[in-house]
Amino acid sequence: NRLEIAKETIMQIVQKTNGASFGLVALSLDAALIVPVTVDHKSFIDRLNSLVIGELGDGTAIGTGLSTAVYHIAQTKAPKKCIVLITDGENNAGEIHPNTAAKLANSFGINLFIVGIGTKGMVPVEYVDPVTNTVKSGYLDSSFDETKLINLAQLSGGAYFGAENTATLSNSLAEIVKKQDVAQSFRMINVNKSYGSVCLWIALGLIIFAWLLYRCCMKEV
Repeated sequence: NRLEIAKETIMQIVQKTNGASFGLVALSLDAALIVPVTVDHKSFIDRLNSLVIGELGDGTAIGTGLSTAVYHIAQTKAPKKCIVLITDGENNAGEIHPNTAAKLANSFGINLFIVGIGTKGMVPVEYVDPVTNTVKSGYLDSSFDETKLINLAQLSGGAYFGAENTATLSNSLAEIVKKQDVAQSFRMINVNKSYGSVCLWIALGLIIFAWLLYRCCMKEV
């Protein structure tokens, strides 16, 4: 299903981008920060894999999801910031218009890259309801329109990528990674130092000070 395709897409991006930080926002009827921005890719992927359809209700609030992502990523000090929105283009929930959220991203210098995974027409849907634990299946009449997604990406200075097949998806992800590549320069130094002897000398000094204080200031009764 589309969620599994989205998960696979995100994992490919993470695997292709070493040293980058990632955060995860899930959107449905509402939106929520699932993983704060982190360099811990394993924890990120573990939480990603645990996402299920219906966890945040029924619906797609693209504007709310983008605004949530902008709020959290804008506070980081990364030299380059971007949001990768993976969507079927169906915006039918939330009080924030996607265009408003895209302009907000642009105001913070955040590029929006959109991967469209939708198809137009009748689409089979099957998922396990997280509340009742029952399997639900049927068909969705999708009105997928990539024109809106292209315009949305352009509002933030980003780009749109279609995911018609595996090869196209792979090329799209490679292009996103290339656009966000940043030369990294850092050095890590591990220093092991024992402070046992220092503590011993401090303790000895305190003992001597206490003895002198007793001899000089205290009087025997």
